[in-house]
Amino acid sequence: VKYKFHVKLVVVAVTCSIIFVVLVLSVSWFIIKKRRTKDGFGNLDHMPRRFAYKELVAATNEFADDRRLGEGGYGQVYRGFLSDLGRVVAVKRIFSDVEDSEKIFTNEVKIISRLMHRNLVQFMGWCHEQGELLLVFEYMVNGSLDTHLFGSRRTLTWGVRYKVVLGVARALRYLHEDAVQCVLHRDIKSGNVLLDTDFNAKVSDFGMAKLVDPRLRTQKTKVVGTYGYLAPEYVKEGRASKESDMYGFGVLALEIACGMRTYQDRENNHVPLTNWVWKQYEVGNVLSAADKGLNDDYDVNEMTCLLTVGLWCTLHDHKKRPKAEQVINVLKQEVPLPNIDRV
Repeated sequence: VKYKFHVKLVVVAVTCSIIFVVLVLSVSWFIIKKRRTKDGFGNLDHMPRRFAYKELVAATNEFADDRRLGEGGYGQVYRGFLSDLGRVVAVKRIFSDVEDSEKIFTNEVKIISRLMHRNLVQFMGWCHEQGELLLVFEYMVNGSLDTHLFGSRRTLTWGVRYKVVLGVARALRYLHEDAVQCVLHRDIKSGNVLLDTDFNAKVSDFGMAKLVDPRLRTQKTKVVGTYGYLAPEYVKEGRASKESDMYGFGVLALEIACGMRTYQDRENNHVPLTNWVWKQYEVGNVLSAADKGLNDDYDVNEMTCLLTVGLWCTLHDHKKRPKAEQVINVLKQEVPLPNIDRV
């Protein structure tokens, strides 16, 4: 009887242990899945795939002119329709005659294949056939931010603008701090911020991006990017860093707040936007830099906050610039505005 009792006791103990382990694993899986969703990770079922060249030719109607969405320094983007997926996509066709075109293509595929966040444009696949270098992305209905700020698309309301700048800041926090390996974008600008149906911001174009060696704080590289968004120490020394990315973000923040390009004529002088806003800030009238096109229809605290953040991120001393996390906290008004000095 004692023997049977011991056997039953062992069976019950083992069964309870197995149930406990299964329960712990299930709870852990649920927490991880919830955290990934919260942090902006999407469904991993749709990983990048290799497309056949003929698929993308058919999808874009042989890269017809009326399908062209835009053109940059390294290639053209076309609207396409993938019948097997039943969805509209954007197909980026990198110019084969551009210097280092294969390197740009390989770099973009290598980096964006490992990234997934709600504020980054989703990469769907690639094609390298018949001398063509093609990348396939989700289609962004509302185009690029610069076409709304400076182009023919409708002007964005203040609420949308503030949501956009927060979205870009979250993308940078992910790239700099939360990705498996730190990524420097190196070309943060209004033309590389795309807007979806609900005007959520998604950062695009990782052709110039760079993975950071974990042992190094900065990386000395060839200077790439766009004039007006480049940090002074990056231009001078070629040292790419999180701080140089934040400088580009600061210029972008000022463009969103002011509705002006980073460089344009002001009273017949070619003055950088940062210098012009600093002048308003230093005389205690920073709100005079707000976009006149908004007709004063904005939240005063948020506008003051965004203009100040823009100046903070573009300080010449890179050590004084904030991290993306600090920017998010200030924009959400969870911490006080910083006291900044131009010197």
